[in-house]
Amino acid sequence: MICDPNMNFQDQNPPDLIAQCINLVQKLRHGVGQVFKELSDGISDCGEETEKEETDSSNSKNESSKETKIASQIQKDAAVSGGEKEEYQDKHRAILRTLKKSLETISHDFSDLEKTGSTICPVQPFSNIDNLSLDPVDKNTVMHSQLLQAYKWTNKMHELANQAVSVLSQNSLKRTNSPKFTSSKILKGNMHAACYVTPASVDQLIVSLSQTYKDMGMDITISRPLGSSGIVQIELRRVLRVIVILRGLMIEWVKVKGIDETFETDDRQIDIWSNSRYQVFQKITDHAVAASLHYYAPAKPDLAIKSYLLWLQGYVSLFSAPCHKCGKYLQNNLPPTWRDFRSREPFHDVCRM
Repeated sequence: MICDPNMNFQDQNPPDLIAQCINLVQKLRHGVGQVFKELSDGISDCGEETEKEETDSSNSKNESSKETKIASQIQKDAAVSGGEKEEYQDKHRAILRTLKKSLETISHDFSDLEKTGSTICPVQPFSNIDNLSLDPVDKNTVMHSQLLQAYKWTNKMHELANQAVSVLSQNSLKRTNSPKFTSSKILKGNMHAACYVTPASVDQLIVSLSQTYKDMGMDITISRPLGSSGIVQIELRRVLRVIVILRGLMIEWVKVKGIDETFETDDRQIDIWSNSRYQVFQKITDHAVAASLHYYAPAKPDLAIKSYLLWLQGYVSLFSAPCHKCGKYLQNNLPPTWRDFRSREPFHDVCRM
């Protein structure tokens, strides 16, 4: 591509100017390579003549005596006529003319490249990341590897987030009342009724439930040492103790401990934070929290409390009932700590999967 000196570069697009600069650079590289080739050809021709002369001189030394050398030198001088000298000089002049022509072409191409390159606007960097391409040595910085690791981590997080959305969209255990997540056809009655039940109504319900479940081995009491929130303490037939904190009729907190443990501190205050020192009751605490989410029903809070207490009553056979699936009493030194939400059948953590 030959650059026209009368061409208006401002009328061209930047991509066209960049392509034109690349073609000029290629042409310039070709011209420089041609110059070095012509130089090497001219030097090799001169070298061949010199080598021929040196070879002839060395052969004359080995084959003849001193007198023969003098005779051959005289003959050599006589053989070099005026016409051969002129031919030698003409060859050198031709080489110089060719080199001069090639250098003029290179100068012209370089001038065109400068004119074209000066019309391209410099690219303004938008951030420090654009300067990474200016570093000639990649080993001087670890930014590239860090960016690659961050890119992989972001893609993995995006993939896991999509999977979490698909799983949560199928989960029916939602504690929110927003119509965005729950169909308006399913919502019946006052959804906030569970939170705004009067303490007297809560006490009356717990008293009636304590009488109902007393024959089933459950002792249920309620107190309010923390204000309006009710604290329900449940003792299950010399097996375990449960403390349930209610906000209205909605379960807010659950803790499970052994029958030999207590929910009171040294100064006779209610302790709702400390965990049981037994691993089996720590497992049951996790299951009880999951069950409180499963039985959450803001439209019918009294039914939710009854169902939850009935599920807790299934732990009366914690140390006496075998696993419904494997038939073993112990697995990993633990009894069946899980109770099915529907049948209340005992399962080990591994067996319920």
